[in-house]
Amino acid sequence: MKANPQPPKLALKVLRWFCKPWYAEAIEGDLQELFERQFQDSPNQARWQYTYNVVRFFRWRYVKDLDDVQPKSPIGMFKNYFKISFRNMARNKLQSFFNVFGLAIGIACCILITMHVRYQLGYDRHIPDLDNIYRVTINSGGPYTPARLVKQMRADYPEIVSGTRVNGTFEAVVKVGDEYIIQPNCIIADSTFFEVFPATFLRGDAKNALNRANKVVITESVAKKIFPDQDAMGQVINADDTDYIISGIVADPPKTTTIPYQVIVPIPWEKWATVGWWTGNNFYSYLKLAPQADPRQLEAKFPDFVERYIGPEILQHYSQYESFDEYLADGKNHSFNLVPMSEIHLHYPRLSLGQGTNFQYLVIFSSVAVFILIIACINYINMSTAKSSLRAKEIGMRKVLGSVKGLIAQQFLLESFLIAGLSIVLGIVLAILLIPYFNNISQISYGVSDLLTLENLFWFLGIWLVVGLLAGVYPASYLASFKPIAALRGESVQGGSGKLRSGLVVLQFAISLFLMIGTFIVYQQLQHMSNRQLGVDADQVYVVSGAKKLGKQFGAFKNLLESNSNISEVGASNTYPSHFMADWNYQTVGDNPTTFGPLNIFVDAHIKDVWGLTIREGRFFDENLVTDTASIVVNQTLVDYLGWDEPIGQVLSRGDEGSFKVIGVVGNFVTRSAKRGDYPIVLRNADIETMYGGGYASIKIKGNVAEALSHIESTWDQLLLGYPIEGQFMDDSFQRLYDSEKRFGMLFTGFSILAILIACMGLFSLAAFVLERKRKEIALRKVMGAAIGQIFFGVSRYFLRLILIASLFAVPAAYYLGQQWLEDYVDRIAIDVGLIAIPLVLMALVSLLTISYQTYQSATSNPVDALKEE
Repeated sequence: MKANPQPPKLALKVLRWFCKPWYAEAIEGDLQELFERQFQDSPNQARWQYTYNVVRFFRWRYVKDLDDVQPKSPIGMFKNYFKISFRNMARNKLQSFFNVFGLAIGIACCILITMHVRYQLGYDRHIPDLDNIYRVTINSGGPYTPARLVKQMRADYPEIVSGTRVNGTFEAVVKVGDEYIIQPNCIIADSTFFEVFPATFLRGDAKNALNRANKVVITESVAKKIFPDQDAMGQVINADDTDYIISGIVADPPKTTTIPYQVIVPIPWEKWATVGWWTGNNFYSYLKLAPQADPRQLEAKFPDFVERYIGPEILQHYSQYESFDEYLADGKNHSFNLVPMSEIHLHYPRLSLGQGTNFQYLVIFSSVAVFILIIACINYINMSTAKSSLRAKEIGMRKVLGSVKGLIAQQFLLESFLIAGLSIVLGIVLAILLIPYFNNISQISYGVSDLLTLENLFWFLGIWLVVGLLAGVYPASYLASFKPIAALRGESVQGGSGKLRSGLVVLQFAISLFLMIGTFIVYQQLQHMSNRQLGVDADQVYVVSGAKKLGKQFGAFKNLLESNSNISEVGASNTYPSHFMADWNYQTVGDNPTTFGPLNIFVDAHIKDVWGLTIREGRFFDENLVTDTASIVVNQTLVDYLGWDEPIGQVLSRGDEGSFKVIGVVGNFVTRSAKRGDYPIVLRNADIETMYGGGYASIKIKGNVAEALSHIESTWDQLLLGYPIEGQFMDDSFQRLYDSEKRFGMLFTGFSILAILIACMGLFSLAAFVLERKRKEIALRKVMGAAIGQIFFGVSRYFLRLILIASLFAVPAAYYLGQQWLEDYVDRIAIDVGLIAIPLVLMALVSLLTISYQTYQSATSNPVDALKEE
């Protein structure tokens, strides 16, 4: 037998490491005795049994906690800091609530806006070689280009490796068997579409999917929708009386795409690419350049391209010019530009086939989020210093007992990080709760998974560190600088910079006032746009799309509708106000002819009464006059543009299509959003069968709306059994012109209200700080006979002075940036004195209401309580 057997060293170290000190000695002795007895019989088994017994003692009751760590260790110190922090928060519940809740609101806003901005910045990033793809525009931003452009540019410029044309998106009625299905997001594209924009083919292949006119490619979601129980590949669908064979099924493109296709049909007018007009602009053109190609150098070659191919056609329309150079010298312009595909969504939203956004809005929202967070951090700083006297004796005693300034600062920094951490957690919860409301405003379906991503977790960590430092450095420095003797005597402690504190408050007021003025400007502009004169009577006008499908039955449809007492008039057109309108080239007749591109609308004779157009000169179309098909009605803007003194009888030419005589002038009516002014408009007379493009029936309802809509649907179903009817009220369509502005206004207003709410919390804490510092002064004033009103005015004057100083910064900034924002609108408000004065007065009233309760309490308190401390 071996003398003094030793248990396994590793097991013994583990036991001493995890076991509480007062248990360790007894357990170690018992295990040693057991080990020695077992060692006599089997040394190896005794060692294994000892190790097993150590593991068995790893239980909650025996494991060390923070109380068992030596106080001098870092863990012990931080444990002590945590205790003090939690006790302080519990002692000052209202202040702690304002701290945590204010920061949580700011952090929730930051989280939501960060999620939104990252989503918007992710558009089209799924496209391979995105940086080499460009959209061709005409005349500095025009979206449509000639049908022959892509094919000819690929032939002329070797740096272009591929290109494609696209038209859309549009809604189609697809017939599968005997069932009609309304299918949105349809596009028409070249067979080279997938060379530029690759897709994941689930069935079929990219090379052959669009190489014939009767083929169609659909996405996986569409395939499941129209063929839920069978294979869609090779099936036949019908759209606009044309049969298409499904030749490919692709994975759905991500939501973050500027070409949100679901159905792709080959371009049926291939001859346009070889013999079409160079001056006819009908397609969106995309070019894919070689990686080494310089887009600016390629763009520099376009003037020569225009002169060679488009110049001869232009000169056919402008007989007054003998050369293309003469045309250009006269101030005319015809040019092509390259727009990076990566910039379309944010910087060129008009070029997006989906829902574009405004980069300026993202900058504004990001700035508002930062402002809200700054206000929340300023609140924390003010609240921490406002209750400084409650911590003065604690700090003084700690310094007397040997604590240094650095350790005290660590304590308050830890408190700051603790509050920031709690605020992060609460902010994430608030953000999750607000996601449904945020989705309603942004019109994007965000989920919790979009919020709680791994990348966002790093963002949360970064926000925690920034907020903890930003909010905690100054209070830590300020509170740690208290002089211990003064603090223990109960004297008024001094620390930090009063100027810095006042500067922070001014910054807070300035941001709040800036956001309040901005909110008023945005709201007034939205109201102005919603209430502006449309020039048409859009109220109770129901517009039915796809009316061209009725063909010769449209007359019967009109008569059946007008036989109902709730419907007064029915008219036909190929588009309608607030909807897309194409511009067509016309030329004046006579000396020095002018070619220009007004909006062109085909209408029948009844549309004037349905839309409520105002005749200023001449007359409108007469359905009994066949010659009116060669006549036109123009709007006042066109008359002013051409400088006609006597418009009636003037003639506009369409070249080979013929000439058209002006028989009437109508008042201007709104066609597009307030960002654009009035356009020259030409109204052409045609019945719905011969109209170019789609057909719409505009129906004026004068009685019971529900009964009228029911009669419209039943009449439609009577003439087109099973074919779906789609309609909307024209005034709703006008309001949708401002959807993006409304969403911006709602988000901006919501975040501004939150910022002002946080600022009010800051005012509350600041009032506590000021009143704490003026406690003895107020008591002396009361003893000397001052009234409550005088005391209230004295305290309020301090805040009003800060608001006045803040307004010197906020008002010019809000005025300048407000003017910059309004520059995007042709029809806009003017920023008058009221838009500045009202927010300023409201800010002052909100401030006074916020501080009134504390001021009143301080003014009515017993002065003896404040003076006896001397």
